[in-house]
Amino acid sequence: MKKLKKVGFFKELSHGDDNGESLIALVNRGILADSLKVAGYLNNGHFLMIAPTVVTDVLSDEQKFIGTLTIQTDGVWAWPSDLAYYVSNYGVLLPPDFIQYMSDNKWVISSVDVSNLTL
Repeated sequence: MKKLKKVGFFKELSHGDDNGESLIALVNRGILADSLKVAGYLNNGHFLMIAPTVVTDVLSDEQKFIGTLTIQTDGVWAWPSDLAYYVSNYGVLLPPDFIQYMSDNKWVISSVDVSNLTL
């Protein structure tokens, strides 16, 4: 089994990592020019897991529905499906090595066999 690098499992999220980074601390720190490319890349990840739960915007005072929770991957990295939402709507900063990886791959996710991947 190949262990994936995790990104976007912020501690404020119900599906986040208790020891993960703070979503609030990363708001409005991302590169605006790349946010559309990043969000497109994240939205096109392969499904690794699908959870029977709904995610809402934890940063909004209103209960905004984001979608059904999935864990997606490009074969190297894994992220929750709401990460694209936070990048697009809040300019959330992602790790530089992940941004570089996406850019090096021209913002395209190739075919991946998810059967041998793990978080």
